[in-house]
Amino acid sequence: MIQFNFNNSRFDYEPYPICFIQDFLEPDAYLELADSYPDLSLFARSKNIGVKCSLSELNNRENYFDFLRRTPCWRRFYERVKSPEFVQEIASFLEEQNIDLRLNKFKYARSMRYQRRGPLRRAMNTTVIRSRFEFSAMMANGGSILPHTDAPTKLITLVIAFIKEGEWDEPAWGGGTAVVMPKDRTRVYNHYNKYMTFDEVEAVKTFPFNPNQCVLFIKTYNSWHAVEPMTGPETAARKTLTLNIESIP
Repeated sequence: MIQFNFNNSRFDYEPYPICFIQDFLEPDAYLELADSYPDLSLFARSKNIGVKCSLSELNNRENYFDFLRRTPCWRRFYERVKSPEFVQEIASFLEEQNIDLRLNKFKYARSMRYQRRGPLRRAMNTTVIRSRFEFSAMMANGGSILPHTDAPTKLITLVIAFIKEGEWDEPAWGGGTAVVMPKDRTRVYNHYNKYMTFDEVEAVKTFPFNPNQCVLFIKTYNSWHAVEPMTGPETAARKTLTLNIESIP
């Protein structure tokens, strides 16, 4: 089974809880996954939050599941993430850092198509959560993600870099995950995830973009983050995997 390594974690709690973890996956497992990362021709291009491409249960769903069927190591990773045990593992790690989201109180649903039918069932049911992952890629020549705080349904996000040694020139090209804050502090509260432009925020800190690293953060009203426009060649791509634990509306 694929193992996650939390031994190299470094936590910050302000302005919101965020954790930088080096060597997140076992080296052999990481290399196998990085070598078989999906071809960008399978991705859907999106500009609503910046300039990036994605492949997931929500974006190019048919390509996503076809890729998983054809790629055993990624299918194993999918099964690892799509389980209540994965959620509990992350929850336990966070509890050790004094962050208790009470995830063990919630009902877990594996399917993206789970629906709570009828007003009475919605009223009586406890919160339902699920876990999923998305392949995300941004071209090094101008790719970016606008400042935002994530949708209200997201609870925890993990972003894992999937590049090989020597594939990315950091920090020359950029690509790091930036913790940002609005220059106008009256706009810090952003529970419902309005986007800002880069000139409206200032960077508090930036986590680098290196192979086999993970940035984990908690969705809050002020969990502002971004990837500033990159300055690398058009032949290079910032390849990541975004894991989400989220509630079902």
